[in-house]
Amino acid sequence: MAWCLRGLFAVLLVGLLSGSVVTEAYAVVSSTTSDDSCDARGLLTATVAAQLRIDHEDRTYAKASATMTLTVPMSWKPAAHLLLSTGSDRYRRAMRCLARGDHDGVETRWEEWRAKDPAVTPATAPSGQESSRKRWLEVRLSAHAWVAQRGTVRVGPWTVEVSKARWDVRLAPPESLNQARWHEVTVDPGRPGARSAAPRATTKEDGGALVWRPTRAHGAPSVEVRIEPAWPRSFSALDDSPPYAVYSAVGGPLWPIAVVVAVWCALIVLPRHGVPDPVESKAVSNLRNWSLTLLGVALTVQGRDVYLAAVGAFENTPDWARSAAYAPYAWLTSAVAGALLLRFARPPRAVALLGAVLGVGAAVPVLLPGVVGLDPERFVQPSGPGYLTVGVVWGAAVCSFALPLLGGALAVRRVAVDGGLWRPRHQRPRTWLLMAGVGAVVAIIGICYAATAERDWNRASWLSPRLDPTGGYGAWHQAELRSSLLWFTETSQWWWFGMWWVLSGLAILAVLRSRAVRAARATTLARRGPKAVDRLLLLLLFPVMAAMDIGVYTGSEVVAWSWFFLNFFALAGILRLTGRRVVPARPLSVSGEPLATTLSATHRARLLDRARRYRELHAGLRGAASGQTDEGAAARRDMETRLRRLHRWRASTGSPDRLPRDVSVVDAALALGPCDTWWENGVRAARFTQPVALAFSGVLVWDKQLRGDALTNTLYDRLGLPDVVTQFVLWQVGYAAAGFLLGALWQELPGRRGPAKALALAAAYAMPIGLFALGNWSLGEEQTALAFAAASMLLILTLTGVRMDLETFRSELLPGRGSLSLLPVVYQTRYLSIQFAWVLAQAAAIATIAQFFADNGGPPWAFPGVSP
Repeated sequence: MAWCLRGLFAVLLVGLLSGSVVTEAYAVVSSTTSDDSCDARGLLTATVAAQLRIDHEDRTYAKASATMTLTVPMSWKPAAHLLLSTGSDRYRRAMRCLARGDHDGVETRWEEWRAKDPAVTPATAPSGQESSRKRWLEVRLSAHAWVAQRGTVRVGPWTVEVSKARWDVRLAPPESLNQARWHEVTVDPGRPGARSAAPRATTKEDGGALVWRPTRAHGAPSVEVRIEPAWPRSFSALDDSPPYAVYSAVGGPLWPIAVVVAVWCALIVLPRHGVPDPVESKAVSNLRNWSLTLLGVALTVQGRDVYLAAVGAFENTPDWARSAAYAPYAWLTSAVAGALLLRFARPPRAVALLGAVLGVGAAVPVLLPGVVGLDPERFVQPSGPGYLTVGVVWGAAVCSFALPLLGGALAVRRVAVDGGLWRPRHQRPRTWLLMAGVGAVVAIIGICYAATAERDWNRASWLSPRLDPTGGYGAWHQAELRSSLLWFTETSQWWWFGMWWVLSGLAILAVLRSRAVRAARATTLARRGPKAVDRLLLLLLFPVMAAMDIGVYTGSEVVAWSWFFLNFFALAGILRLTGRRVVPARPLSVSGEPLATTLSATHRARLLDRARRYRELHAGLRGAASGQTDEGAAARRDMETRLRRLHRWRASTGSPDRLPRDVSVVDAALALGPCDTWWENGVRAARFTQPVALAFSGVLVWDKQLRGDALTNTLYDRLGLPDVVTQFVLWQVGYAAAGFLLGALWQELPGRRGPAKALALAAAYAMPIGLFALGNWSLGEEQTALAFAAASMLLILTLTGVRMDLETFRSELLPGRGSLSLLPVVYQTRYLSIQFAWVLAQAAAIATIAQFFADNGGPPWAFPGVSP
């Protein structure tokens, strides 16, 4: 009996809910069908002003900003609906009449962006006088678009037809406004100005904008303006069209190819320098195998993009569903890339079996689409496939994303463990923990991707009616979700592929560590600093892991690979030019041999003691300088004698010698650094950079991803939100690599104190940035945060250098005192004031640069959304 009552209650509840839904839907439909016309006659007295501004300045892609201001009478039937919520269908209907015209179906504009919702405010009559019988509303619609593709770009009531040599701007207002009063039309073509305009403009403003003020009472003027932009803007607008797209696509894999070539040059030299132990042999083997793996992954992922660019898959075309045919092949390339990574990682049998299952799940739907009923072009259209096909696509997307993550995680683990960079508690990877980690990343990325796809759909279809949740709007909405699912792997490839430089750096670090450990065991003299092939590997580490990812010109990656060599030769050139000025390279006064040949970690305790006595004697000399008595003169002579004795040294043969004339025992002690080997110095410096770099990483992420147009990119990029965290971590990794190079090259960099050594490395970091900034200036493109990045690197390395100097004399630290209390000990009063002023000057420069950050972000990532 109880279950009968519960069943009856459930039936009644469902009936009530169904009845309320049907009643509400009928009310909404009936209310909208009563005023489904835009009532163009009611807009006869409305006034319209339209403006279009094309901004070419300091941008890779020109930005077209459109504003339309209307004064609408309240006697117009839909006018009252403009006062409703922006989520109301009546509001959408009224706003669609003003922005797009009388259109009942679903309409999307993927190229149009809105910084804010239209502003609706009470207004006076167009005559300027209040009317007691009529009321008016002012509606202001603002939108912008990026001229980044060949074809038609629609923004507000304007269209921009982009061709190879020119851009044609036309006023194309909705039909509902054809009889309204157009009192002003403005087109600001930007530099270099308009080539032609029809009809003849009424006037021209000081900034170069053309203005039309129609004399007839009703109707929009047929304005058409022709622009021939500067070649950088024109070229960047064609970078998705063949053959220009091919140039950019070919430039992509050239960077990893350059890395592989440089690594193989180092591998050829390695056998000539010492007999490797088992750890070094394993690290070198990993580096060799990883270079081949990187080459295979790059050619697989980026080689496909060369093909897609050649066939015009990235072009803006009216046949929008055609490009869906290319999306499933990303499943296959991701599966191949994941298989290469797993082969390099040599996983346990259980993990290898899991990888095989993921590979089959990713490859079978694209190799045998007929078996699963997959037709990509039909898949992204409202008719849609069955649930089975959707499930297969979902499974292929997950498998093709999880497989490279699994292979990448195991590859990182192998390089780190085999090279001694990480000592895990378990020698073999724990399968369940690995699967849980990969699953968590897939879930987080998937949720962010789905949320962004939904946000992007709402943006593009904001004026489409939502009355029919199953057909019409609902069908197109589901088609867009399926399209996002189909392109998930293509989009996610660039997220995980862009991080493989970290693994390349780890493989180089593993070789360096193994060689440093072996050399430290062999001889103490080898602890002086990296030599020969070790120095070559450190130079290679600079462009791979420490130098900034500078950017591209005119939106094309055709010359992006050149920054690898520019960074490499910038550091190599500075080390070569300043090699004779470093303290360890200075010749001893008697024998003339370099100080480095006699300087090793075994001298540390004696050197620190002599440095302490040197500072005490100098302090005593300053105190006795004011005395004029015979006793004071005798004391000064005694201290000077002891100071000269501290200058004594021994050559590598053991014969008596003296330090170079301008090198003190304090300089010699600081030249050793705080640790016994160059590897330990590098690791110590890398750790010192991390707390200092946190603020600068945050500012750079804010500027590149969370400010102005960049925030729009982040919010609508499918992987924008996860990439914020990723980029922050990668900036920290880059700063750590720069700190490691500072410590490892401590005896190779010029200068007696840490801040001076930091200046040389920061100069190598800034030289390619300065060259890139000069190119941007000549092309009229944005500078982004290049100056801030260079200045922040200098300050971070300067503070790291100071910390390294303090660590060198850490044995003199009194109990209960912090490291900063050693500043007067290490730098003395005169040097301390100079270093303090130098740090303050850098901080002031960074603060000044930050005030001039410009909001010059580019367009969001182009996503092939459905276009009804």
